Amino acid sequence: MNRISETRKVQRFGRSTLMVSLPSEWVKKVGLKPGDSVRIEVREDGSLVIIPQSVLEKRAKGKEVVIKISKTTPEEILTRTIYAMYIAGFDRIVIESVDGYILSSHMHAIRNIVRMLIGAEIVEQSTNRVVIQIFVDVEKYSLDNLVSRMINSLKSMLEYIALALKSGSEEPLREVLELEYELDRVHALAVRYTYVLNLLGGSPFLTEYRALIKTLEDIGDSLSYAAQTLIEKPDVMRVLSKTISDRIDELKTVLIYVLDIVYEALVEGDAFRASRAVDLAQESTTFVSKLETETIPKYTSVEEYIRVKSFFERLSHACNHMQAIAELTFDIVLGKVGRVIDLSSRVIEKVGGPAGI
Repeated sequence: MNRISETRKVQRFGRSTLMVSLPSEWVKKVGLKPGDSVRIEVREDGSLVIIPQSVLEKRAKGKEVVIKISKTTPEEILTRTIYAMYIAGFDRIVIESVDGYILSSHMHAIRNIVRMLIGAEIVEQSTNRVVIQIFVDVEKYSLDNLVSRMINSLKSMLEYIALALKSGSEEPLREVLELEYELDRVHALAVRYTYVLNLLGGSPFLTEYRALIKTLEDIGDSLSYAAQTLIEKPDVMRVLSKTISDRIDELKTVLIYVLDIVYEALVEGDAFRASRAVDLAQESTTFVSKLETETIPKYTSVEEYIRVKSFFERLSHACNHMQAIAELTFDIVLGKVGRVIDLSSRVIEKVGGPAGI
């Protein structure tokens, strides 16, 4: 279509409605008819964008990609490629073998990755071809909702780690690993959703939201590694259960509080809450260092010290990532405010945080 650039006069329609006619050439090209729906977006500079529903549907649906494989294709590369196509927004992923048939090891890898991807199903399968269809209705999700799901998983992971240290049982740690798997599934869906939003005409702060989503996943990875350390080294669990089980409750409380106020700040657009989350996350990192120092006299050997240290390193990483999501939230909140940022309405409250933090 040739670029259309016209100046049209705004007309009055009725007592309070203003109207401007649409270019006939454009209407014919996109097939717009009376009664059709259009999406109206107001940009930050005050300009208006009109997108027909048919154009939106073409952008978001029917995207298909074909992946060619052979007997020598590594399973890891195949699953990584399927994952990448999923988060890139493709609705139909076709895997075809150039050798005439798909190895059972490849089929096993395909089924595993499909189970991991929310909304993905194998809808066709033959000896040399597999079709994965993605059934995800973007209207049912929002970025804030997906972030909330990830935050709730992280809060549960913290609860189970604290429970394991208080009880001395590794059973709660198994649940941490299961929660990390679910967190990865929601993470993949959230990243896919940001790509789809971009295809639908964009949404403010998509880059910041992608970074926020990735950092939430990083927190999950750190907590999962911490739990795995305790599972693999029961002697570390015994030392920590005797020395810091009560103190770890304090850390759990403040980190859950940070996650809560991060989400509240994001939804309510509250820069003061986001700033408080940054402060608490910084203090939690210092608190982890204090916990590590408190356990030093309890070590019976250098080997034990090294093992326990790896656990604290994972906790420290989680706290550092907490600070990163708080800072990202602060940036998103201020970005949504606009060009006038009013910091005079209230004083940043010194609230929250367990004793010792």
